Amino acid sequence: MARKSVLKDADGTRQALIRAGLDLFGRNGFDATSTREIAQAAGVNSAGIAYHFGGKDGLRQACAEAIITRMQGVLANGGDTAAMAAGAGDRDMAAEQVLALVDRVVAFLTTVPESEVVARFIVREMFTPSPAFEAIYGGLFEPVHRRLCQVWAAATGMEPEAPETRLAVFAAIGQIFYFRIARPAVTRRMGWDGIGEGEARAIAEAVRRSVRASILACRGEAS
Repeated sequence: MARKSVLKDADGTRQALIRAGLDLFGRNGFDATSTREIAQAAGVNSAGIAYHFGGKDGLRQACAEAIITRMQGVLANGGDTAAMAAGAGDRDMAAEQVLALVDRVVAFLTTVPESEVVARFIVREMFTPSPAFEAIYGGLFEPVHRRLCQVWAAATGMEPEAPETRLAVFAAIGQIFYFRIARPAVTRRMGWDGIGEGEARAIAEAVRRSVRASILACRGEAS
């Protein structure tokens, strides 16, 4: 029992430090965030960063791995993206798989509070890439984008790795993430106090219409 308690406490410390690192690295930047600030935010001893992660760089990598794991869970809720690509047997089925993914990601980015720290960390890594960005790119961005290109190709008849396919998928992804990154502008312009389930459904439907129209345009059909 004692060993289980120690392991549980150690895991709790690790998770607390990762949560604090995600927030502070994203909010203030890696160089401007001290280990003392992270430890204080996590409510643990600052020595825990070196003990669990080998230092601040190791904690940043652990934050990146946590994002990969979390987002893989969001994307796989209802079906793995690799299985999606393999199972996209006809155009309409493949299109519905893309639209179902839109729903899941919009719901996460607009209604789950955790999405704010995830998005902030990722955006900062985009502007100042570090080894953490390389981990996120290699473990999440590229493989998910490749799989989505396969599904998009199945939905449209395009080649999966054609430049036009890759750009179309980026354009679809960009629409979704705008509602997380530009949330204050969206809520102010829409006159919303916040984004609840009703607002999230409205956003998802707007993005679905846009993505569906893009798929039909890529097929050469009118929306």
